[in-house]
Amino acid sequence: MMSAEKKVVKGGFRATLALLFSIIALILAIVAFNRTGGQADLKAQVGELSTKLEKMKQETGKALEKIGIEVKKVDKEEKQAR
Repeated sequence: MMSAEKKVVKGGFRATLALLFSIIALILAIVAFNRTGGQADLKAQVGELSTKLEKMKQETGKALEKIGIEVKKVDKEEKQAR
């Protein structure tokens, strides 16, 4: 007598249910992303932040330059005082 082959199910019901929930979550995430403006809005925000960052870099550079000048003045005054 031959034994009947048994079907091997890997994962079973829980794995299938987890896959289904993850697909639903992915769909909801995509819908939410598109409702908030999607990629176009994201690109606009990145552009705006890049502009602000560049402005901050310039202002920081100017401030550091002023600090450097003041430090040189103080050093020069200290050397003259000696």
